[in-house]
Amino acid sequence: MLIAAREQQLVDAKNAKRGVAYVCPACQHAVILHRGTRVQPYFAHTPQNPCTFQGEGETAQHVLGKRQLSVFFAAWGPVTLEKVLPSIAQRADCWIDHQPRPVALEFQCSPINRDEVAERTRGYQRLGVYPFWLLGSRYARQKLGWSLIDRFASWLRGWGLCLLFWDVTRQELRIDHHICQAVTGEYLCQTVWVSDVAALSAGAQRRLWWSEPNIARFRFELDRDLRRSSLTLRPLQTAIYLTGHHLAGFPQTLVTTGVTAPIFGRGLLLWRVMVAAWLFERPSLLPETINGLAEEAFRLVGGHIAAVRFTGQPALQQAVDTLLTDLIHDQYLVKIPTGWRVLSEPHWDADYTAWLENDEKILG
Repeated sequence: MLIAAREQQLVDAKNAKRGVAYVCPACQHAVILHRGTRVQPYFAHTPQNPCTFQGEGETAQHVLGKRQLSVFFAAWGPVTLEKVLPSIAQRADCWIDHQPRPVALEFQCSPINRDEVAERTRGYQRLGVYPFWLLGSRYARQKLGWSLIDRFASWLRGWGLCLLFWDVTRQELRIDHHICQAVTGEYLCQTVWVSDVAALSAGAQRRLWWSEPNIARFRFELDRDLRRSSLTLRPLQTAIYLTGHHLAGFPQTLVTTGVTAPIFGRGLLLWRVMVAAWLFERPSLLPETINGLAEEAFRLVGGHIAAVRFTGQPALQQAVDTLLTDLIHDQYLVKIPTGWRVLSEPHWDADYTAWLENDEKILG
């Protein structure tokens, strides 16, 4: 904690004096001044009197980072360190009087669970404040995955869905932007470092490019994992087996390219495979039937419909619409007044071996 109170006046730890009594501006409990040679001055509660407001324990990175961020974001408006918000029992690491609405910076260096992130985010939103989660080195070392995306990703103009990391050594902001997912399941993003808030406001300035997925290798790895009795794939293979098919022998007509919102768990392609396998067991389909199959397949592939800051429902509905459009285009379905009628079923291979002969050179 960088700010404490004495006689109803706020005092910055860097200006505080030893031997003077200070209290927490939020909970009014006594705090102790820590001043050393390695760590910037800060205040801390005693173990007997912890703060009743949400926050994380101070580390050298957290103390230093808050000061650096107050300088970095100063161009957005007056910055207040550790602003206390009694109505939601929270304390923002940095508060920016930004227009058209204030911004609360949360510099997260220590572990925090999803419920805590969601509660603090909702608290700021109730006040009409935009919460900025900036992550420290602990999170910067992690591989991009749903856990990070779920808790901390948000949409920023010019950056799409993104994660923000503050590096106290470089004193720069790392932006993992335009986060998405390959149809084969891998999480993707592009990364850039910015050294001032003007660059953050400007948005990405380079063309986005994503490599095409290697479907042959995906089939190979899918078959390999099934032979190894993958626990995550077992429910999918069981469901496919009941339709008379093999998961790795999916029809080529179900293959799609491009990227999706990062909500499809094991990937959009497996979702399409599951939906199609069930869809072609029926001579005709009602809209509610299609939606039910889509939701069940989404569950089986480990999809996530909602994160703390965004929902994947529009992306799931778009995936349903695109699959139906593709199957109609390839003349496997036809639209009828009540829904869709199945015209024919695409060819499934009995297992993966048929693909090995064709794709050896692709696999290398």
